[in-house]
Amino acid sequence: MSIPVLTCEFVESSEVFRDCPSAMEVFSECDPDCSWGNNNRTMVTPDVIINTLDGAYIDEDEAELQKEIDTVLARLRELPHTMYVDLEN
Repeated sequence: MSIPVLTCEFVESSEVFRDCPSAMEVFSECDPDCSWGNNNRTMVTPDVIINTLDGAYIDEDEAELQKEIDTVLARLRELPHTMYVDLEN
């Protein structure tokens, strides 16, 4: 009996959140609809991150944070819908 091998395409979260550490912190603290930690890979669709960041409350005086979030959202929206983001890297 052979087991079918499946593959998928993914990008690393470190690239999605590159130069945007505060946006990653907001994502992590917003209780996203996923869990990760102590895994080799934790794959989520871009929509999971987009929906979490879109729903985050950002004070009006946090323009730099909003700029980071907008950068991350733009990167995610460029990805194909079949792409995953690996939260472990």
